[in-house]
Amino acid sequence: MLEKIIEIISSYAKIEVSLINDETNILELDVDSLTILKIIMDVEQTFSIRFEDEEIVDIRTAKDIENIVFRKIV
Repeated sequence: MLEKIIEIISSYAKIEVSLINDETNILELDVDSLTILKIIMDVEQTFSIRFEDEEIVDIRTAKDIENIVFRKIV
């Protein structure tokens, strides 16, 4: 799951997958808020889930996204 999330982040941030890990701060990848929303939407579609607005505000890392996805699919 984490690998797929990192792949999604990598594709939108236009950064090699190998340069992103679970603790990389997405906000430091030089992406704007629209790109972050696109990442979230892609993750939602990939895992067939929906993020709540309150959850999106707290996302900083791929691990944060993984924790939310995990809670929703388990």
